[in-house]
Amino acid sequence: MHRIRIISLLLLLAQSSFSQVQEQHRINFMETSWKDAVAQAGREGRFIFLYAYTPSCHFCRQMEKEVFPKKAVVEFYNTHFINYKINIEDGAGGEALSKEYGILEFPTYVYLDASGNRVHQSGGAKSENMFIVDGKNAFDPKTAFFSLKNRYDSGEKSPELLYNYSNALRNYHSADSNEDKVVSEYLNTQPAADLESEKNLQFIFTRYLSYGAPSTQYFLKNQQKFSPLFSQSEIDHKANRIITQTASLAGRENNPALFEELKQMVRSDFKDTTRVLALAEIHFYGGKRDWKQYATATWNYGSNVKNEADWKTLHETAIYLRHFAKDTAVLTIGANLMEKVIHKNRSYENLCLYAELQYKVGKKDLALTSAKEALTLANQTNQDDNDAKELIAKINAVKKN
Repeated sequence: MHRIRIISLLLLLAQSSFSQVQEQHRINFMETSWKDAVAQAGREGRFIFLYAYTPSCHFCRQMEKEVFPKKAVVEFYNTHFINYKINIEDGAGGEALSKEYGILEFPTYVYLDASGNRVHQSGGAKSENMFIVDGKNAFDPKTAFFSLKNRYDSGEKSPELLYNYSNALRNYHSADSNEDKVVSEYLNTQPAADLESEKNLQFIFTRYLSYGAPSTQYFLKNQQKFSPLFSQSEIDHKANRIITQTASLAGRENNPALFEELKQMVRSDFKDTTRVLALAEIHFYGGKRDWKQYATATWNYGSNVKNEADWKTLHETAIYLRHFAKDTAVLTIGANLMEKVIHKNRSYENLCLYAELQYKVGKKDLALTSAKEALTLANQTNQDDNDAKELIAKINAVKKN
């Protein structure tokens, strides 16, 4: 009995020590009001780190799981900052504060001085080292976002400032961003020959601006110049992303002239014109929310374009059709697309989507078979199986009636 008590005590001590280690390896976010956090920063003369997130944000969860607990991150942020976090969709103080600071995307990181004045802002998923660099940038007027912005707003337009300010704007996810303008101003300071320097090619490649932006146009018309620095897959990915996003915009704005301009660009500056034009057509009709044409364009792409690995385009269309399409014929195309997908990638998620579409078009037996297969796969791979269980229950309930 005495021995059992000793063992129990040791287990409790071990658990307590483990909990203390966990506490030490996390950013200490204050759980008081924002007003109190600013007041404490003022008393202690410390900067504030404000983390803006939403519960549904994938990259927020990624940062919280993979970067925030890192020892170097914890030590740096707990040492140098009063830390505070807000849910920008809470319908209360977090949402109000996000509107005050013009926060549009997440995760967003706002750095403030001891008086509560913003000095730096960034955002997005990033590595442990880059997240620490972000925090260090807040203390340096040469890299702190609002210091660069104030110099720019005061009329300074040196190439060095424009370059640094453009880089800071890449991660400034706010309503008043003027990244297109500043990037264009920087590029205008560069002689034509210098645009091909490694520094400027890197600078241009890392911009994701509007289709008409000079940096976007330069990249699209000179893709081959980037091959010494980037792989062909990276170049193709960036080019395809520009084309598909612009096609979607043309569809949303009902702008056939922009779509025609885009197609002409593809014909003149792309090698794989058939595939890229097909992708552009898919995204144009998706932007228009013309689900029949969208489904048909994707089916033609999956049937005619020789790219066996690209099942994700078919999968994306099927997801949109599941959520928005009402016509049975259109939903049938979605189910047929997913049949192609599961031949290439028979995953739990894909089987569930295939089953849902078959259920929507009235093929309950096939839907039930696919849902059960998805459930079996989830159990084998230790995945969350709720979607499959709910679908099976729904199908069985309908079949009983």
